[in-house]
Amino acid sequence: MNKYHVFIAFMAVVLMSACAGKNNTMTVDVMVNEMPDAKFYLVNRTMNTVVDSAIVVDGTFSFTTAVDTPYIAVVVDVTNPTPGAQYAINNETLHYEFVAEPGSNLKIDLNTKQLVEGSPLNSDYAAYKTAFESYNSALMQLRDSLTALINSEQLAPEAGQEQFYARQVALRDTLMAQMKQLMTQHNNDIVGASALNTYWYMMPEEEELDSILATMSDYVLSVPAVHKRVDRRIKLQETAEGLHFKDFSVTYEDGTTVSLSDYVGRGQYVLADFWASWCGPCRRSIPLLKELYNECHDKGLEILGLATRDKIKDSQRAIEEEQMPWPQILNDQNTAAELYGVNGIPHLILFAPDGTIVLRGYPDEDFFNTVKAKLNNN
Repeated sequence: MNKYHVFIAFMAVVLMSACAGKNNTMTVDVMVNEMPDAKFYLVNRTMNTVVDSAIVVDGTFSFTTAVDTPYIAVVVDVTNPTPGAQYAINNETLHYEFVAEPGSNLKIDLNTKQLVEGSPLNSDYAAYKTAFESYNSALMQLRDSLTALINSEQLAPEAGQEQFYARQVALRDTLMAQMKQLMTQHNNDIVGASALNTYWYMMPEEEELDSILATMSDYVLSVPAVHKRVDRRIKLQETAEGLHFKDFSVTYEDGTTVSLSDYVGRGQYVLADFWASWCGPCRRSIPLLKELYNECHDKGLEILGLATRDKIKDSQRAIEEEQMPWPQILNDQNTAAELYGVNGIPHLILFAPDGTIVLRGYPDEDFFNTVKAKLNNN
């Protein structure tokens, strides 16, 4: 190869590198009225991290940033977010959500919350958002109209509830059909991940979910919001009724260690209560748990509190205020909840004397009656 060919090959590599860099650059031009000198942020909502910031000048501002992998982004006016910080966007903040793509040039009108110029992927993501927002809007309108009829005594409360449920099911089925279509079209990108997350939120049957997950790419399943659901589902399957308990331990500041196995699998029924001092439903369920404890403790039932995502001092204060007589594992934070796939609290798990998981669910009358039946038949 002569020097000329070497030079041409070298320049080709340089140009390819430059083009690759250029193709990874996203530009977002934003229009917003009557907000001079306001500061807006570009946020990677998929990872909950701040990417960039800009000041409004003459009704516009822009972002230019590298994007390696598409993610859900949001342009938002919030108060001093910090990189990597977790935060929440509510309906009162001025924001617009879209797909950040390598090589895309987007134009957004924040006044109308419209994507003026976008991309095919952003058009489909806009369709996804419209479908979900239409579902929520229709539910709110239905709720308000039925409430007005009930308050004016034109409709009985029971009939109103039946009408709401029937219409909710129809609206949900329409939304799920739309999400299915998007998942089929986008089984390897962020739009498909968003559609899957919404579809999963609607609680499909397990068998149907299996078939859907089988069609989604590894990329979709790795998106944090989806991955969290997949991981929780695996944990639920691993700690389902009929399986043996999974142990965990917590070490306190004084060096002592307490484990679930200190209580479970030791010859008596144990009802584990996932709770927190800040959880209103948890606190409201404590009197019911105390009734169960007083009735069944002598029959071989122990209750074990598992303080979840709670400061140890707050847990101790709540235990004293509620006068809970059963043992507690404190300062566990989220270890047990993640291990057992607990997504919300309060949550109860009943362990048999040999450590087998017998029952799990929400603290209501049906659950407590089932616990009593298990003890009576023991």
